[in-house]
Amino acid sequence: MYYWLHQSFYMAKAIPFLGGWLADRLLGDPEGWPHPVVAFGKVISLGEKTLNKGNDRAVKGGVMALVLVAGTYLLCERILALAGNLYPSFASVLVGIGVFYCLAGKTLIKEVKAVFEAVDRSTEEGRRQVGRIVGRDTSRLSPQEIRAAALETLAENLSDGVIAPMFWFALLGLPGMMAYKMVNTLDSMIGYKNERYFEFGQIAARLDDLANYIPARLTAWLMLAVSGNLNKMDLVKRFGPAHASP
Repeated sequence: MYYWLHQSFYMAKAIPFLGGWLADRLLGDPEGWPHPVVAFGKVISLGEKTLNKGNDRAVKGGVMALVLVAGTYLLCERILALAGNLYPSFASVLVGIGVFYCLAGKTLIKEVKAVFEAVDRSTEEGRRQVGRIVGRDTSRLSPQEIRAAALETLAENLSDGVIAPMFWFALLGLPGMMAYKMVNTLDSMIGYKNERYFEFGQIAARLDDLANYIPARLTAWLMLAVSGNLNKMDLVKRFGPAHASP
């Protein structure tokens, strides 16, 4: 409890967060740099290969997901607590670095702009470019469908890569932000409704739904707010419940 209160007080100064946010805006996601999400992916892959076999796959996958999310939170909390006890300013630097790695604002904008620029040059180039950021078959998309796919990805990843991490940082500090990234990585790797992952990844998928429930709605509201179209919130209320995901 003391740690949460301490984090909330320190977060109010906004210096570590703003430092990480500015770093993301300036640097994006530099190629070749070590990244915690890459480490998350390796741990998840190892766990999946070890546990996703035999009986009780849903239980095994659920336990793995919960252990990894809780472990990420507690490990980050301990590192920051130890750093704060030794050198408080170093803990602040670590928070800034963590925020930088958890946000993906510049990279998202860069990739979506690249799709629009590519499709303006040729439909085939646009298909190849949008194929970098979506999971669907892009070989037959029309120019308008390419732009729509890019915008859909922009909306989803604005929530996953910007708004949701910020929301969990505001609520639980950097440990909460890192735990959210683990949830999101779990869902992106094992949260599929196919033969291999349907049982094993169902808890991870539900965790992701839960973690994004409020941020997704904040994202919709903020997109309308910055575009001056808050009067169209009724469209979100009407069509949002029709989506397969909550």
